[in-house]
Amino acid sequence: MLKILTVPFAESNMNESVNWTNERIEHSLPTFIVTANPEIVMKAKKDSNFHEVISSADMITPDGIGIIYASKILGHSLKERVGGYDMLHALLQHRESTGVSTKLFLLGSTEDVVTAAGEKLREMYQYVQVTGTHHGYFETGSDEESFIVKRISHEKPDLLLVGAGNPKQEEFIYRFRNDLGASVMIGVGGSFDILSGRICRAPELFRKLGLEWFYRLLCEPRRMKRQMVLPVFALQVLAERIRNGSAAAEVSSTKQRV
Repeated sequence: MLKILTVPFAESNMNESVNWTNERIEHSLPTFIVTANPEIVMKAKKDSNFHEVISSADMITPDGIGIIYASKILGHSLKERVGGYDMLHALLQHRESTGVSTKLFLLGSTEDVVTAAGEKLREMYQYVQVTGTHHGYFETGSDEESFIVKRISHEKPDLLLVGAGNPKQEEFIYRFRNDLGASVMIGVGGSFDILSGRICRAPELFRKLGLEWFYRLLCEPRRMKRQMVLPVFALQVLAERIRNGSAAAEVSSTKQRV
């Protein structure tokens, strides 16, 4: 595992990550996947409880060009970005090509958005079964949360997608991973907004140049406060490199993931 500011990342590329995840589904192995961008890394660095949450994941993938650049600065280049939205489609396309059905449950966003996202996935993939959806505006520890857990457990989805934003989505999976009856559980951030058509994804050119974050900022100026974490992240990565040199990219052998 390659660690960036104490967060351990899987060094798999997209194909390797998809194949591994598919194997977990095929063998019904409860699996917690975190797709971590610089914002999540910085939150984990500041909050020990959140660090414990994401460190418990079976795989943490590099979601964001900033993570890729950070790995290069630290002397160990990650192979490529493995973002939640792209990984979801790559996984479903892989399973579609083999004619294997995939049971999905979508949790997060508003009721209208998550319902539309589920309908879009049904349209896109012949073998996808959306067994349930639920909005993400529920209180932690509430009766509604307990109802959601029981409902997901009843459906036993192959893939549970939680699009409630961080840290809520990761904390929900962490607390209930053994009660949900799902094979693979992934926090997918704003993916439901894109699937539903509520917001447009960055054009391919922006994605290739690693400027998807900039496009989203242009479309949603209110994200400016969140994006301020990026220069802080960059400075801390540089400081880590200066302090420890190439040894800053620590490879952990204490926990096997991929």
